[in-house]
Amino acid sequence: MTRKLHFSILVTALILGGLLLTLYQHRWLGLPLVPTTSQALWTVEAQVTFDAQAGRPILARLLVPKVQGELIDLGESFVSRGYGVTVESIGADRRSVWSIRRATGRQTLFYRLILGVGAHTPEPSAKEPTSVTPPEMPPAEALAVQTLLDSIRRQSANIATFTGEALRNLRAPDDQSARLLVGGEPTPARLAEAAVLVLRSANIPARIARALPLRENAHASLEVLLSAYDGDEWLYFEPTTGKRIASRDTLIWWQGANPILEVEGGRRPEISFSIAGREVTALLLAREAGAVDGSGWINFSLLGLPLQTQQLYRILIMIPVGVCVIVFLRSFIGIETFGTFMPALIGLSFRETELLNGIVLFSLLIAVGMGIRMYLEHLKLLLVPRLAVILTVVVLAMGGITILSHRLGFDRGVSVALFPMVIVAMTIERMTILWEERGAWWALVVAAGSLFTAALVYLVMSAPLLTHLFFTFPGLLLVVMALMLLAGSYRGYRLSELLRFRALVRS
Repeated sequence: MTRKLHFSILVTALILGGLLLTLYQHRWLGLPLVPTTSQALWTVEAQVTFDAQAGRPILARLLVPKVQGELIDLGESFVSRGYGVTVESIGADRRSVWSIRRATGRQTLFYRLILGVGAHTPEPSAKEPTSVTPPEMPPAEALAVQTLLDSIRRQSANIATFTGEALRNLRAPDDQSARLLVGGEPTPARLAEAAVLVLRSANIPARIARALPLRENAHASLEVLLSAYDGDEWLYFEPTTGKRIASRDTLIWWQGANPILEVEGGRRPEISFSIAGREVTALLLAREAGAVDGSGWINFSLLGLPLQTQQLYRILIMIPVGVCVIVFLRSFIGIETFGTFMPALIGLSFRETELLNGIVLFSLLIAVGMGIRMYLEHLKLLLVPRLAVILTVVVLAMGGITILSHRLGFDRGVSVALFPMVIVAMTIERMTILWEERGAWWALVVAAGSLFTAALVYLVMSAPLLTHLFFTFPGLLLVVMALMLLAGSYRGYRLSELLRFRALVRS
């Protein structure tokens, strides 16, 4: 394998690996690409009340929802003093059972469910039977169903349109077949029952569902929906309008004919619902969803670290991005700087001092250090002791600027202590040598290039969108690495060299 082919494979693998990892985290784990993206978080509460019968054990059975579709179950809780609670499955539904040996007076039980919306790609629902047993009906109703089916089949193309047409025909006030099947006033329950007969007669799995619309409501109530299976998922329709209901907007509480609440040992059972909603960041919602469902990825990502450590890595992970900016400025534009990574570290310090304040403070430190360095030149010291003296002077200058800034009420000046003192000392030494060897003008040009590069690096490293992207999707650093490799293979002229030799180009 040639070196060029090996290099091309390596760069392609890094770019594809970084982008595929990012796509996986965004598409399947629900991590947002934009930091301001928000998602709805709903708290649904059911309150059960009844009067206990003295001397009798109590069993309270409540159907509870099986979260599906685009909704994310972020945790459920059962609040009841002294009761034991178990959850069991009955067919396609779930049921909670509260039990206690003895109780007196009015009893109150709570079921609470926290839901996220659209935090990840919904899992496919369990496969349903491809065929159903047609319901048994009297001859008159069977004829009415067949009459409706002949019309519906001509006006529909799939299960969704078939169901919508069935509901539309059943709501027709002048259709005798529809009036026979509905059997009176077209209420949502009667329309849904009639539609189930029609759909099952057409070999389409269908049933009645009860659901809570997800909207802020202190006194919510269950609504009747018609559900039909299209071979991949259950589709839900509002019976009186025929409108299809989105799974992210409705919580299906239970399906079928089982009663929602049964109480043994109690009288006058009642149930009420309330819904409260709020907006949270999509990143927090994705993290909570991963923590609840036990996804292993949360333990092997930066999101699984303690919050204090996360803040540290939000800064550290941007250093390679800043270095990439320096690589491109030096390789393609030809900007001269003091050292390779000095502008990245100085730009990092500007995060605390802010840009203009940081440039002024850094320039002041360099000026003080340059004065001391030129004085030390007359003493003819060795390199290492001279650097040690300069480092000490830098520390003293930092302390002096900090004290003076504090006394003057200039809070940003206090943050001068965040400058990397070793880097500042080395910059002073290099600038002095350059001043002596190539003159003051060239030293100032390189110093200006270093400050310009540090300022640009600061702007890139402090951009909220870039910080969010690289912290949330660290695989993007593989793409940055590939860009650095491509820059390292460049052998052409820099922009500054084209300007420098422009007279030669003209000739």
